[in-house]
Amino acid sequence: MKPFQKHFILQVNLRRLILFIALSGMSVIFVNSYFAFYDTQKKLLTDQFFKINLNYSLKLANTVETFFSSSQSQLSFSAQLLADNMKNADTLQKELERIRQIGHRFNSVSVIDKQGYIRAFSPLQPGVIDARLTSPSHAATVQANTFFISQPYVSLIGNLIVYISVPIHNAEGEQLGYVGGSIYLNNRNATNEFMNSQFDDDNYDTYVLNKDGTIIYHHDKSRIGQKIDDNSLKQMALLGNEGNFRLTDSQGATFLAGFAKVKRADWIILTLQTEQIVTQALNNVMIDVTKKSAPVLLITLFMITLLTIYIAKPLRMLGLAASRMDDPDVISKIRAVSSWYFEVEHLKRVILWGTILLHKRIGKLSSQAHTDPLTGLLNRRGLHENIEMSLLNNSVVSVIVIDIDHFKNVNDTYGHDVGDEVIKMLGRHLKTNSCKTDLVCRTGGEEFLMLLPGIDIHLAVVIAERLRKNVAEMSFPICQHITISIGVTSFLPKEVPIDAALKTADNALYRAKKAGRNKVIVQDIPEDLAMMLHKQQND
Repeated sequence: MKPFQKHFILQVNLRRLILFIALSGMSVIFVNSYFAFYDTQKKLLTDQFFKINLNYSLKLANTVETFFSSSQSQLSFSAQLLADNMKNADTLQKELERIRQIGHRFNSVSVIDKQGYIRAFSPLQPGVIDARLTSPSHAATVQANTFFISQPYVSLIGNLIVYISVPIHNAEGEQLGYVGGSIYLNNRNATNEFMNSQFDDDNYDTYVLNKDGTIIYHHDKSRIGQKIDDNSLKQMALLGNEGNFRLTDSQGATFLAGFAKVKRADWIILTLQTEQIVTQALNNVMIDVTKKSAPVLLITLFMITLLTIYIAKPLRMLGLAASRMDDPDVISKIRAVSSWYFEVEHLKRVILWGTILLHKRIGKLSSQAHTDPLTGLLNRRGLHENIEMSLLNNSVVSVIVIDIDHFKNVNDTYGHDVGDEVIKMLGRHLKTNSCKTDLVCRTGGEEFLMLLPGIDIHLAVVIAERLRKNVAEMSFPICQHITISIGVTSFLPKEVPIDAALKTADNALYRAKKAGRNKVIVQDIPEDLAMMLHKQQND
């Protein structure tokens, strides 16, 4: 018993199996789609943030270029005014005060002659005027003899300075010196127009670097003067004047970087955003997608469940019918199963055929219960047991109902023995003149029925008329001659119930008797009768 019980436990309900397969497939598709969508969106968002960082760096680079261009114009204008006043200290000082006050671009402004002597300085400080510069920066400025932006350098008091200058020429084009302004990169108050208003955005982490990677501006003043790693500098060098790359800091955090070069100063504007922003944005998108797709998934789940039940139901019904093949009404139950797809229809035919054969074999064991003892023909029970076999594989079936005219007079006049002999002879004649596939049945005292599979109405009428004439010409013992009345109809088994055909044939027989007997009457099956009986059968 234990092996049997184990086998029984392992059996799977078909409906649950189909549902499991469907849900598993849907889950695999959903998970695959989810991660494919996740990867695609991550790439799109990463590309978008890369583009934003690059565009922001380009915007700032253009802003710096504009700043330098306007600074050059302002200093060039002053250089022209100062060319004829290099020895007039008051004029030089007033012009520098004017430069410093316009726009507050510079922390300090100075006029320096070609030999390096400071001729004017604003804001004025003791000991500065007439002091001489001997630094490499002064030599580079004089040698450039054009608009010049120095590399960042640290002053004596610790300020990180960038010096912007324009040469001063006399009327003959001789260089007299230069006028320039200093920007203290680690003094935010003096550079608010240039740096603070443009670079101080909480949404971006922006750096201004010189060509060797030194940070010359950042919102965190402690970072100014530090250098970025060489690997990032090499990546930017490979990409040229602008581009994107991933930057990893010393703590292992990854950033999406966009950079653009300021060509006038050979500076680099570097904009960073942590890659975690992409993850957060993507998670928000996926949560929103999940919320919006949840109703569709639930509806799909509901529809799959309904479809699974609908698919499994006919198989379940056929299985139950197959387990009760010996029931008298199992054939009608099998026929009532809805076979809306091929596999069920095929299985239904096989089960129905097997059930019919089973019942037929059982019928052979109890033939007396299915045949008429007087004629050896099928009785009503035998007809109903065999009728399904005749209907199963035939597109059209004809029904002939036969009744002996005035048979009561035969019994009353010649006795019941003669009447029985007449019935036996008529039964033998019907059997002899029928095919093997025909069902010939004695349904009552003097009433017979012939079921002709594959015979249409026209041929059935010919057969019925021939029977009527042959019987009328036959010679019976004692009573000599009898006549028969016949009702004929035809039907399509797949469209019309057998009961409608039998009732119609009986009605035709009744009309034949009423019309004077010894006649063949044909009647079509009324559509309303077929529909009513078909509905009753389905219910």
